[in-house]
Amino acid sequence: MLCPRDGSELVAHTDQTRSAFIDHGISHCPSCSGMLLNADAAANSMTESKLKKMHEAFSSDCEEVDLDCPCCNSKMRVRNIVFKRINGTDMEPIEIDGCPECNTFWFDAGELQRIVNPDSKPYDDTAVESTALALALEILLQLPFVIL
Repeated sequence: MLCPRDGSELVAHTDQTRSAFIDHGISHCPSCSGMLLNADAAANSMTESKLKKMHEAFSSDCEEVDLDCPCCNSKMRVRNIVFKRINGTDMEPIEIDGCPECNTFWFDAGELQRIVNPDSKPYDDTAVESTALALALEILLQLPFVIL
C-alpha cells in the first residue's frame, strides 16, 4: 500500500513489532509519519467497532478530497471529529480523511501531533515519531467522540 500523501510504501501493521500498531491495524508512512487505520485489520475489537461507527459518517454529507484510499483506491472524504478528554471537555476538532467505501482512515502526523503536545516539535526520526503518534492514537481511540 502507498501513502496517500507522498506515495511512499507504507509499513504494514503486520510488519510492526509494537502491539499498538498490530492491535489497532495501524500502518504508517516512514517519510511523513502519517497513519492508516483499517477497522478490518484491527485485532482489538473495541478499535474495530469504533472505526466502523466512524465509517458511517463518511458515507454522506462530507467533502471529497484529492486522496486515493490505499486499500481500495476510492476517493477519500474529510470530516471533523471532536474527541472528548477524560475530564469530559472537548479537544480541538481533528480533520480526518476517511474512505466512504471501506473502513479505512488516514491521520496526518500534524493532526495527531496537535493532540500529543501542540507546542512540541515532531521527532527527527520518523520511526520514533510514528511510535509516539501510535501510542497517542491508541489512547485517542478509547475516548468518546462527536462527528461534526
